[in-house]
Amino acid sequence: MAFLQIITDNILPLLIFVAIGYFMDRRFRLDVSSLTKLTFYIILPCFIFYSIYVAKIDFSLFHVFIISLVLMAMLGVIGTLIAKARNWDAGKREAFKNGTMFSNAGNIGIALIALVFSNAPYVTESGTPYLAEAAAVSTLVLVQMNMFLNTLGLYQAGKGSLSPHDALRVVLHMPVIYTLTAAFAVKSISIDLSSTFIWPILQNCAAALVAVVMMALGMQIHRSKISFSDPDAWLACFVRLLIGPFCAWFLIRLWALAGCPFSQVASQTILIMSAVPSPVNSVLYAVEFHNHENFATEIVMMTTFLSCITMTGVIYMARILFPL
Repeated sequence: MAFLQIITDNILPLLIFVAIGYFMDRRFRLDVSSLTKLTFYIILPCFIFYSIYVAKIDFSLFHVFIISLVLMAMLGVIGTLIAKARNWDAGKREAFKNGTMFSNAGNIGIALIALVFSNAPYVTESGTPYLAEAAAVSTLVLVQMNMFLNTLGLYQAGKGSLSPHDALRVVLHMPVIYTLTAAFAVKSISIDLSSTFIWPILQNCAAALVAVVMMALGMQIHRSKISFSDPDAWLACFVRLLIGPFCAWFLIRLWALAGCPFSQVASQTILIMSAVPSPVNSVLYAVEFHNHENFATEIVMMTTFLSCITMTGVIYMARILFPL
């Protein structure tokens, strides 16, 4: 039942948007470049600002942010070593790293945590006692992911086809990095935007992100030669969906040995969030910089499909490894 609910509530809606993009592009040959620029310059900045502004960030859980950051760095090192061993060019290396270091924490991860901790065996007579902590932990993971996916991930995508200096210059011309700064600044001084004319603009643009990005992915799939038989894409799936959770488990144990253990709920949440598939943004970045678009698209689609199985397994293992 939990397996089917993950598919129907989290995966199926995303795949429907992908299908819409695929068939719309097949019928009308839409302009992907204009759509990606609309996403980069309007929709994504609004989404990041809105998601950070409304997030209930518990700074007492700041060590969750740190472990999420360390996990991302570990996967980046693993990606670099794999790329070196397989003699990939810089572009493919960065596309691989963007597909394995980062996850779809916003579209799938947060919803998955809410689904898991609001159903049996986490429900008691008093309701859902573990949901608040799980939501707080997953929010910290999401904030970390948004910060680095939309800065470091963008830089890595550009570095695959540009010099490091030119890639950095492109990133600094993107509004995302300034949106992050503005969001934290406004949140820190408690400015209330909910009663201003800006609020509905932020809400509507943020709500549009999932549909627009997934349809853009469908358009890219229509234009790509994807066979789902590329061994390098399968390797990315292995790293993202299996090595990622293993590294998360290792870091949770390491934190405990260092005398800073996470609670059982936090441990389960971190482990589950580490099993989320690759982010769709990595495809948009690859398209924008013409950096192995087909490869990036294969990674995202394959990890999304396979995660229906692997996430279910990780949820089950989280209950065994960190029992409540």
